[in-house]
Amino acid sequence: MGDIFLDALIDSLIVLAVLVPVNILIAVLEPRLAGRIKLKGRLAPLVGVTVGLFPQCGFSVVATDLYQKRHITVGTLLGVYLATSDEALPIFLSAGEKAVDILPILAFKFAIGLIVGYTADLICTKNRARVEHHAAECEHEPEIHIGCCGHSIEHDEKESEHDHSECEEPCGEEKELAAKNRSAKFRQYLLHPLEHSARTFLYIFVINMIFGVIIHFVGEDALMEFLSSNRYVAPLFAVIVGAIPNCASSVVISDLYLMGGLGFGATLGGLLMNAGIGFAVLFRDRKAWRENLAIFAAMFLVSVAFAYIISACFKFDVLHIV
Repeated sequence: MGDIFLDALIDSLIVLAVLVPVNILIAVLEPRLAGRIKLKGRLAPLVGVTVGLFPQCGFSVVATDLYQKRHITVGTLLGVYLATSDEALPIFLSAGEKAVDILPILAFKFAIGLIVGYTADLICTKNRARVEHHAAECEHEPEIHIGCCGHSIEHDEKESEHDHSECEEPCGEEKELAAKNRSAKFRQYLLHPLEHSARTFLYIFVINMIFGVIIHFVGEDALMEFLSSNRYVAPLFAVIVGAIPNCASSVVISDLYLMGGLGFGATLGGLLMNAGIGFAVLFRDRKAWRENLAIFAAMFLVSVAFAYIISACFKFDVLHIV
C-alpha cells in the first residue's frame, strides 16, 4: 500500500505543477476578459464556445447565470457547456507524450459546440426572441463578475469620492483603499488559484489512489480486458460520469483515457457532457425545472450520440488516435 500511496502522490504532484501556473494565468486573464465578452447577436455562440474552452468551470457558471437572467440564448448556453472541459486540459498537459491527445478533443468540442449552439438557436425561436426583447429593454450589457467556481472577480480598483490631489501625503482613507486593493488582488491572483489547485489536487490524488488499489488487487491487464470487453457500454458510462457536476468527473474521464481504459469517442462524449458545476447552478432555479431538464437531456443526447459515432468511426478501439 505504501507504493500505491507514493505513486499516487507523485502522479498527483506532477499534475499540480501544471495546475498552479495554469490557474494563476486564468486568474490574471479573468478580470481583463470580464465586461469585454460580448454575448449578443449572431456571434454569441461562437464567442461562448471559444471562451468555454478555457480550462476551468467558471465560464459555465457565468453562462448559466446570464441565461437565467435572459441575457443569452439557449444555443449560446449549450455551446458553452459542450466546450467546457474543466480540469481535462491541465491533466493532459502533465501527461508527457500523451499531452497532444487533448488537441483533437478540443477541436471536436469546439466544432460540436458551434453546430449545436447555432442549431438550437435556429430551432428555439421563442427563446431567441425572448432574449432579443430583453436585450432591447436593457440599457447596457451586463458585466461578468463571476470567475472560476463562482467566486467574484474585481475589474478595476475602487475609487474614492475624496479628492486626494489636495493631500500632501497619503491620507488614512487612501492608505486603507490601497490596502483593500492589495488584499483583493492577493486573493484573486494568488490565493484563489492556489485554493482551486489544492482542491483539484485532492480530487486527483484520491482518484489515483482508487485506481492504484484497483490495479494492485485486480491487475492492470484484467482491468484493461474488462474495459475492452465492455467497450460498447464505455461511451454511455463516460457520459454518465461527465454529467456529475464536479471537477472529479473530468479527472476520472481524463485519467481513464490516459491509462488506455477509455477510447477517444467515449472520452470525447464524457468531456462534452461535463460542464463543471454549471448544471448545479442551472437546477437551482426550480421554477424552470422543465426547461432545465430539456437542456440537460439535450446535452446528454448530443454527448451520447457523438460518443458512439466517433467510437464507431474508430471501431470502438481503446487505442489512442494520436
